[in-house]
Amino acid sequence: MPDSKEQELNCKIVAGIVSIKSVDDFLSVLREIAQKYVVTIQAMDAELIAGEEHIKSAVKKAIRAVEKKKSITSDLSLEILLYAAGKRQIERALTMGVTKGDKKVAIVIVDVTSKKDLGEVAEEVKRKTGIKEEPIRELELDVEDNESKKDKLKKFFAISEGELNAVGEEKLKMLVLERVALLDVLK
Repeated sequence: MPDSKEQELNCKIVAGIVSIKSVDDFLSVLREIAQKYVVTIQAMDAELIAGEEHIKSAVKKAIRAVEKKKSITSDLSLEILLYAAGKRQIERALTMGVTKGDKKVAIVIVDVTSKKDLGEVAEEVKRKTGIKEEPIRELELDVEDNESKKDKLKKFFAISEGELNAVGEEKLKMLVLERVALLDVLK
């Protein structure tokens, strides 16, 4: 039976490069926008994202955990980060968050209360953060010729050479998604 929440997921991802002078100030801007529009916003290091499916899977699982009262935290944005990182410990998941400097980031905007158009919210996020938007497709591993992103993903998600040899290097994204799914089991 198909999951009815599948069609109901209302999220928008803004990806690109942003100059972060102060992480606290950057996150404060996102919190203000989230409060203004009554949405959830989470920013992540795009170098640790295996693609759009990775983010959407984390969002779906976080929403489901909160709805079923099985979440690790009481904050949906933090729950999304925990699932995206595939980690139970908040401190470890926070290492997937944004850091100071010129960074490639993925910002996910989620609306769980209504069917509002998130385009206006995304525009305000872009305007107030100064993000130089790139196509979401740039997050995908198969587009990335950059071996350093693959190495970062392997290290962050503790994916061994044995696992990769068993399924093939091209299945790295699948292994990352497996880590996201395993968080439910590890709770």
